[in-house]
Amino acid sequence: MNNLLLQNVGIESVIFSNPQKMFELAHGGVAGDVVRKTVKEFPKQREAICKALSVTSGNLSRLYSRKHLSRPQSEEILDILAVYSIGIEIYEDLKLVEEFFGTSIPALNNQTPESLLSSFTGRKMVKDVLNKILWMEFS
Repeated sequence: MNNLLLQNVGIESVIFSNPQKMFELAHGGVAGDVVRKTVKEFPKQREAICKALSVTSGNLSRLYSRKHLSRPQSEEILDILAVYSIGIEIYEDLKLVEEFFGTSIPALNNQTPESLLSSFTGRKMVKDVLNKILWMEFS
């Protein structure tokens, strides 16, 4: 399923396990179509994606036709996809991942993961929680 998500958005499935490939993709610029496909896969996260990419919801579609996003925008969308990938690895279903992102989580100070997706620090917090779930490290 995880590979299927990455294929659906146009990213190589090895990207998150190969830091050099991740660097090269971010440095060269992710295609704007990746953003369109990510929003299509996770429509409830549209606003968080807009905030992370520093665009308004009305201007988001302008990114879709870009051949290459800027390096900061590329890094942001790749980091968002990394969070989704961990969620899909755990739940194996996009609907369950969406449900998780919309649920208040005590380990996130009762915030929803979707409310934290717009910043690097927030995504790190969500990834930390997801990794604890993945490796069953909650006490």
